[in-house]
Amino acid sequence: MRSSKSVQDDAGKTWTMDEEATAALQQSAALRIALVWRHDGRTERRFLSPDTPLVVGRALPASLCIDDRTLSREHASFLLSSGRVWVDDLGSKNGTFLDGRRVSRAGISIGDEVVLGSVALQVQALGARGDSLDLEGEERLLRRVEDELTRARHFRRPFAVLHVRVGAAVTDEGWLRAVRACLQPVHRVALYGTCAAQVLLPETGAEEASQVAQAIAAAPIGADARLLVGVALYPGGGSTADELFAGAREAARRASPERPVAHGPAAATVLAREEPADGGIIAGQQMRALLETVRRVAASRIPVILHGETGTGKEVLARMIHEIGPRNGRRMVRVNCGAIPKDLVESTLFGHERGAFTGALQQQKGVFEEADGGTVFLDEIGELPAAAQAALLRVLEVGAFSRVGSSREIEVDVRVVAATHRDLESMAASGAFRADLYYRLGGVVLDIPPLRDRRDEIEPLARHFLRTASDANGHRVEGIAREALALLGAYAWPGNVRELRNVIERAVVVARGAIVDTADLPPRVRAAERAQDADRAPAAQRASDRDRIASSPDPVARWSAPSAPEEAAAEGGAPARGMVQQYEARLLHSTLEAAGWNRAEAARRLGMPVRTLSYRMKVLGVKRPSSC
Repeated sequence: MRSSKSVQDDAGKTWTMDEEATAALQQSAALRIALVWRHDGRTERRFLSPDTPLVVGRALPASLCIDDRTLSREHASFLLSSGRVWVDDLGSKNGTFLDGRRVSRAGISIGDEVVLGSVALQVQALGARGDSLDLEGEERLLRRVEDELTRARHFRRPFAVLHVRVGAAVTDEGWLRAVRACLQPVHRVALYGTCAAQVLLPETGAEEASQVAQAIAAAPIGADARLLVGVALYPGGGSTADELFAGAREAARRASPERPVAHGPAAATVLAREEPADGGIIAGQQMRALLETVRRVAASRIPVILHGETGTGKEVLARMIHEIGPRNGRRMVRVNCGAIPKDLVESTLFGHERGAFTGALQQQKGVFEEADGGTVFLDEIGELPAAAQAALLRVLEVGAFSRVGSSREIEVDVRVVAATHRDLESMAASGAFRADLYYRLGGVVLDIPPLRDRRDEIEPLARHFLRTASDANGHRVEGIAREALALLGAYAWPGNVRELRNVIERAVVVARGAIVDTADLPPRVRAAERAQDADRAPAAQRASDRDRIASSPDPVARWSAPSAPEEAAAEGGAPARGMVQQYEARLLHSTLEAAGWNRAEAARRLGMPVRTLSYRMKVLGVKRPSSC
């Protein structure tokens, strides 16, 4: 019979810990979890035993005594349970801190650092011999990838993400050692479940990333086992952490013992033919109206701009426009405009002649030539350089172009669908994007709402992703616990549908039973409920905060501040979302009225893009009075 125990976090949430599942996890990975710290110039460590609290303090009766005056006698307790480490502050004077914030209880991951007073302790995963495997937690690796994205965009340099999976069952950490042996100290590794890992290769180009992946795939880990590697490169493989991780994971899924290394999507890709997508799209109330518009415009050849945040489903809708339109028998070619080196954009789009530039060893067709009769999907159109914008405008106007290095014109019949998360209208107004190209491309502009505004879709999308991930990974995970669904509904989803898919795929991999539970969700999602609880401040404190925010010079702060009547209604149980929308509608209306209904001026005062203002006006029903 299986035994279990329960613990509660800061929000009073109960977590059930399955002891046999914990033991199986630790045995399968052969990992030992330890606290590591430096004191008096020495590095020291203490292993955590499953379900046995370790009390850290300055003196007895603490089970781990560290002679530091900033520690209380019994400062904090650490508990390893169900493959996770929990820290509880024991009423210390100087506090317990995680990620710079004081906590009374928190779940922590491998690689996280907890500060007790002035003593920093890190959670590390060690091998069976007690040596460090230099692993990080998934959340820490995610933050590193996001930091690397910022640097890569600024300095225009590449990097790579790998997904490494074991092609057969293993019973020790030898495969992790094999992966680590192929990497440099600057490369970062995090476990993904028990038989897979994610790797960040900073400042690494395509050739070097392929060499590292091939070395990992060739590493011996046992007679019947093989390491399979998926590679995703920035910028070609994606422009966000979620895109890169998903691309690497999908590539690793395609890898086989015969071809152990597979690569994610390139900057320009011919998309495989699919069945018309409209019947399979999960759509809530907002998306159903948008899909009706998509069906109407699909039959024409008018250019379309899909505008929405990263991960909202712009490529899905672009495929739908192609597949249900009259060009579905021809090719659809996707181009990530932000992933092509600036000096190769025109060559990629329009092709080149042999000898047109250094490295042009043979004639090459461009994207528009390859897609003749079909559809070109220009993703991240806002990143297109000025010279390529001029050439694209000419193709749209006259249906002809010249390859680089040639004066001969080539005529094509191509439908263009563009996508962007940028405010092209504001960019055109400021001169950052050609206004004539914007108006030529934007015959129809479709605004895709973010997932946080489509919460009725979260549960059906999660269940859909659960089925597909379960089939793809060979895990029989059959459902999602009610508490886990509540957390999914409370989270803000900055990465939108793509992030939800990644979260569910990860949950399927790490789930220890047939149901995805709260413990299978990443910390950032589990924190959503605690964030909601923290928002429920006393009425007096909220009133004080409202007065302070109302006098703030920051327009975004004023925009988000609730009014007293709304707070009173909230205490009476009225739906918070409706009240927020009412306040937002009033704010937009008053600001537009003060600006003489000049949207550009109103957007400037509100501190938001013009297109965002226009979209929110449409959603909230804010209209200019007929008398104005």
